[in-house]
Amino acid sequence: MVGRNIYPHRLRTADTHGQGLMCLTSALDLGDCALGYVQYGFDVEIDPGVITEYLLVKSTLGGHGQVTCGAQSVASAPHSVITTSMTEPSRIIMSAQCRHLTARICRKALEARIVEKLGRRLSTPLQFDMEIPSDSDFGRAWHQLLHHICNLSATAPGALAAEPVRKQYSRTLIELLVHAAPHNYSAHLERGTSQSIPWYVRRARAYMHDHLAELRSIAEVAGCVGITPRALQNGFRQAFNMTPAEYLRELRIQALHEALLGADPSRGVTELMQNVGIVNFGRYAHYYRLKMGVTPSETLRSNL
Repeated sequence: MVGRNIYPHRLRTADTHGQGLMCLTSALDLGDCALGYVQYGFDVEIDPGVITEYLLVKSTLGGHGQVTCGAQSVASAPHSVITTSMTEPSRIIMSAQCRHLTARICRKALEARIVEKLGRRLSTPLQFDMEIPSDSDFGRAWHQLLHHICNLSATAPGALAAEPVRKQYSRTLIELLVHAAPHNYSAHLERGTSQSIPWYVRRARAYMHDHLAELRSIAEVAGCVGITPRALQNGFRQAFNMTPAEYLRELRIQALHEALLGADPSRGVTELMQNVGIVNFGRYAHYYRLKMGVTPSETLRSNL
């Protein structure tokens, strides 16, 4: 089942006195990405060879193990996220108590997104840092996103029944890897992005992030930067293919989403909206559902 849903492999049990198969679930298919949860009752050694078609991103939820890719080897534990190589042979050891949540990401989709951002072909194979701390920005965002998707699958499976919703989550996983996880093209992407965005757009974007809760108009942003609203409109369209108002809306929806995921379920959605500067509650509830596939209250209830 794991071979069918994650990747074909050879598996050897290192202990014939284990407790037997404890928990094994099939993957959640999101299109270019898939999630799979696995735990064995035996100490096992997994040999998938070179996983060329996919990047596996492994989050250890409990227990311990080891992942080896080529000459690199790291211990798998809840303190880090581990990515496999797409050019070197991999070997995975899991203890009987080890529990993995593995994201399988299509290599072609990953590379296509980086090529699109760079505007040129990749000169060397894509390679992510093998071990990424869980308390890094990427680690925290990755765990929160997976937690949300898994909760949604368990508590509101109908929301993931629609293919466009699943594909949107798949795109979000890929965007997070491309822009937040360290890889051998990260510096190129950062350099290219900073060079292509005008100074006044960068300053306006920073102002939006810093004053999200109290910001009331795009004219206020333009005035603080020292340009006209029309110039700001043109700059955002050229840099992000969206207006400043659309960018601010996306920023608030993402901030609301993160707040809902981390909030106590007893708190009100309206209060959390106000904390990120939202005053039109009904309209933003509609925007949120279009982007996330669920209502804000459903996301908040997933924390129960």
